[in-house]
Amino acid sequence: MPKINVKITLTTADKVIEKIYNAIFHPTEQEVIYQEEDKTKVKINLKEMKLRRENKELWMEYTFEQKKSTIGIIKIKQINKEIMLKIKTKKISKKNKNIKIEYQLEDENYQYELEVIS
Repeated sequence: MPKINVKITLTTADKVIEKIYNAIFHPTEQEVIYQEEDKTKVKINLKEMKLRRENKELWMEYTFEQKKSTIGIIKIKQINKEIMLKIKTKKISKKNKNIKIEYQLEDENYQYELEVIS
């Protein structure tokens, strides 16, 4: 399991968040795993195009399919309730372990970008 550094950029209509994380790449599963400052564990599967995030309060999973709509799930752990969200994937660009996903969640536009920097 090679250790890598990744730059994550999340772009919304009103802001751009850019962070660098230490990550682990699982070559057989084609997964990149990293942990954010607030202890949120993030796993992105580059083969299945699934993004999972989990912390003490929430568990979420988004599946992306080019130019299709899918359903994202957010589970609020404390009350054991699931919220289903409509995700419309506009564009997926993949090059090696780098990925850029442009999507619409409900009526908000997002761009998630993972870039391996070392």
